[in-house]
Amino acid sequence: MPRWRLLRTRWADRELNLAFEWALPRLVGRYLCPSTIRLWTNPACVVIGRSRRSLAEVRLEACRELKLPVLRRPTAGGAVYHDEGNLNWTVVARRKGVLRTVGPSELEELAAKAILRLLASYGLEGRHEPRKGVFVGRYKLSGMAMYLARDAVMVHGTLLVSSDLGRLRAALACKYEVSNLTDLVGSAIDLTEVEGRLAGCLADAFGVELVEGDVRAVELSMA
Repeated sequence: MPRWRLLRTRWADRELNLAFEWALPRLVGRYLCPSTIRLWTNPACVVIGRSRRSLAEVRLEACRELKLPVLRRPTAGGAVYHDEGNLNWTVVARRKGVLRTVGPSELEELAAKAILRLLASYGLEGRHEPRKGVFVGRYKLSGMAMYLARDAVMVHGTLLVSSDLGRLRAALACKYEVSNLTDLVGSAIDLTEVEGRLAGCLADAFGVELVEGDVRAVELSMA
């Protein structure tokens, strides 16, 4: 079974968090760091897709009033809201083995499988709608986006655990109703607990063993 690095970060620097997402696929593809599952949180901000087209979904005046920076990620897709109650997850892997010929749809399915398994562990029945996200009933809890390069693939996304949904709705023109995992479960959930469960679900979905690792100097220098 392949061994991948599990990386947990809690950086207070929003720009560094997003710059790290830009750097990971390049470094993994060049064999400068291992295939990685990263679990991380970000201070409150709005993140748009690579092409900036999702900027149309952002209420810029509200973001200014709420002092929410608007940042950009390396993948396409819609605008999302980050805060410390949202668990971000990132999978970056070399294109070899099963992932050598994987396409965007297959990559999305693997990641969605992990999110659905996580929800099931809390007694919730979720469903995956391709290119839209993962839902419980009418509520969206997780969105995801992909980036496929010649040497590496990336799929990453959000998971609303205990986010400030009032700020989220003020900052974004939401296409779907959203909910936190805590609200659907009906009780408080520690983010660290969710992180541990999600790590296991992602490892199972991608068929790998995870080994706790640290950030490398070359990663910080490239971010």
